[in-house]
Amino acid sequence: MQPSEYVIVGEFSNDTKHELRLFLEMTCEEVFLAPGLQIELLARPNPDLLPVHVAAIEGGLQIFPFRDFDPDWHIRFKGKVFKPGYPTRLTSAD
Repeated sequence: MQPSEYVIVGEFSNDTKHELRLFLEMTCEEVFLAPGLQIELLARPNPDLLPVHVAAIEGGLQIFPFRDFDPDWHIRFKGKVFKPGYPTRLTSAD
């Protein structure tokens, strides 16, 4: 299965004036989302994936899969699907 066919587990947008950080657990990937931007968070389908848990923390959100240790997180940003790293910084220029 191609990552573009993965299930969408959430849509996240930054409606603040500051950068928003998304911590993707348990794989330590981190996405910095500039103000005014949004992404779709994708993951490989797995019975242990959902429901995801989203916790508000200082400066961002921490996102945990249900019981899946490596959900193979991917993000869709401006129509492109890619695997985030540590860190991935998204700006309006991307």
